[in-house]
Amino acid sequence: MSLLPPDIHAELSQLLQALQSPDNSIRSQAEEHLQNNWTATRPEVLLMGLAEQIQAAGDNATRSFSAVIFRRIASKTRKNEAGESMDLFISLTKDQAAVIRQKILETLAAESERLVRNKISDAVAELARQYTENGDIWPELLGALFQLSQAPEPEKRENAFRVFATTPAIIEKQHEEAVLQAFQKGFKDEAVMVRLAAMEAFASFFRTISKKGQAKYYALIPDVLNILPPIKDSQDSDDLSKALLALIDLAESAPKMFKPLFQNLVQFSISVIQDKELENICRQNALELMATFADYAPSVCRKDPSYTNDMITQCLSLMTDLGEDDDDASEWMASDDFDQDESDQNHVAGEQPWTDLRTSLEDRPFWPLLSTGFLV
Repeated sequence: MSLLPPDIHAELSQLLQALQSPDNSIRSQAEEHLQNNWTATRPEVLLMGLAEQIQAAGDNATRSFSAVIFRRIASKTRKNEAGESMDLFISLTKDQAAVIRQKILETLAAESERLVRNKISDAVAELARQYTENGDIWPELLGALFQLSQAPEPEKRENAFRVFATTPAIIEKQHEEAVLQAFQKGFKDEAVMVRLAAMEAFASFFRTISKKGQAKYYALIPDVLNILPPIKDSQDSDDLSKALLALIDLAESAPKMFKPLFQNLVQFSISVIQDKELENICRQNALELMATFADYAPSVCRKDPSYTNDMITQCLSLMTDLGEDDDDASEWMASDDFDQDESDQNHVAGEQPWTDLRTSLEDRPFWPLLSTGFLV
């Protein structure tokens, strides 16, 4: 049910069409009209109208574009009565903001098209950011996200974790038990997209909590690591890269929580680096994960019986991997400077952690391992 009269929606619909016009003149006039007749004078009507357009417009393009404009308008700044700059949405009266918030949450829960819902979740995340940065609360948000994370559709479950990943600060201490359960369920979800979104949200959330608070989540690491082998088995390099990047974030935040399963993780990462059926960027991310432990937890690496030898072997292997199109390696071997266009090549990726590895593991015999482990 619309809270705004039909004439408001008719005017707004025409404006949205003009904002998408391929004619620069029409689009410029529409932008000016949007600013002068809506944003500056009646932002609460504009945001409510956009929320209702997201909910009720008949085509996906209009709903998606309305969500984009909603986010853009909500994130603008304006002066409050004290002359201080504030994000536009947080500057609305509490009653106005509450009604619009409720409407945008309704659209997130009801939207059936994934791409449109992604745009809505971006808008929700923007509002959540404003509330957390201003030390205010959005009481209904966590409940709505938890409910969405239990939805029958995997795309909706994914969206719940997308919002968590963008604004992890919305999770407060009193919600920790519920959050723990939500992550546990997300890591074991039948849909890969949900498992990956849960990993990314967990990594983002982990950075926001204290070292003391992190310890209670260490028990989740086996579930996190169990996400990776099936993805590797499917040979999906994009998904595996996403998972490895989330692990890199976690390793930077709390590397020692991986200690009980570190050897398993080393062996898995080595298997990824060695798998030439995977995309190069995926193999390089696995190497970066291992190098991250050398930077952030060298003692854990030194105590592992195979880490140093495996890393030396894989770095050298990638450093000599010049690719099928490199008939003459002499220019590369004589060069100390790699341009940006080459930075994603395996031989560059293999060299990058080399110096850091030697420095981090300085009290571990390095050159003897080199001579016996690779060159023999």
